[in-house]
Amino acid sequence: MPSRQLFVIRIALFAGVATFAALVLYQRSQGIETLSTSEPAIVNMMRYALWALAGTAVAAALFLRSRVESAPQAQRGVMTVVGWALGEGVALFGVVLHFIGGPISALAIGVLTFVVVLILLPVPQDKS
Repeated sequence: MPSRQLFVIRIALFAGVATFAALVLYQRSQGIETLSTSEPAIVNMMRYALWALAGTAVAAALFLRSRVESAPQAQRGVMTVVGWALGEGVALFGVVLHFIGGPISALAIGVLTFVVVLILLPVPQDKS
């Protein structure tokens, strides 16, 4: 996959997460009713799941980083997008957790994990 296409995919993934996070932050700051759960234990459990997902995504990005460098050119793009998708999933989980009534730290942890994954897995350069 050419690096230009990968760069566009990377921007699209980040733009989606950033837009969703901004909308949730705006909604919560205006006091608009959100989906709140009646069980604080569920939100607490989801916070632990967020930490587990964040650790898994960073570990997977580190693993994929070592594999991408030695992979054939045809597989580099796919492996990189898979790593980015894992990071995006953590970010979306954190934003949704904040949306349903969780703390803002859930949103921050999710988005920060995604940024770390994007830093660990840069766009692979085309070999000419």
